[in-house]
Amino acid sequence: MSSDPQAATVALAEQRAAAARERLTDSLATLQARLSPRVVARDAVENLQESGEKVLRAGVQRARAHPDHMVWGAALVIAWLTRRQIAAALGRKRPKQAETAAQLARSIPGDWPQMAERNNR
Repeated sequence: MSSDPQAATVALAEQRAAAARERLTDSLATLQARLSPRVVARDAVENLQESGEKVLRAGVQRARAHPDHMVWGAALVIAWLTRRQIAAALGRKRPKQAETAAQLARSIPGDWPQMAERNNR
């Protein structure tokens, strides 16, 4: 049997091409599976859950290490959330103080008001 070196080279090249096409097809199938919207959304949710758990654990450790900071932080948050009510409570007019003698004297007819005003100056 005579073997043609050129035919063997062509056959080898065809085998390599077929193997390359198979690898490319596998790669495309893998990419399609990884980039499907459901898989991307699931991966994003899992990553967010992991990140949230890490942040929560770190926050709990910090709170245990510095409880005074947590109290001040909570007080600031509560003050900020109730800022309008606090401002309204502080902005209310105070009850009137008792009237002075001169103010009372003005309401009484006669000479008394002038004397009371002179004494208060």
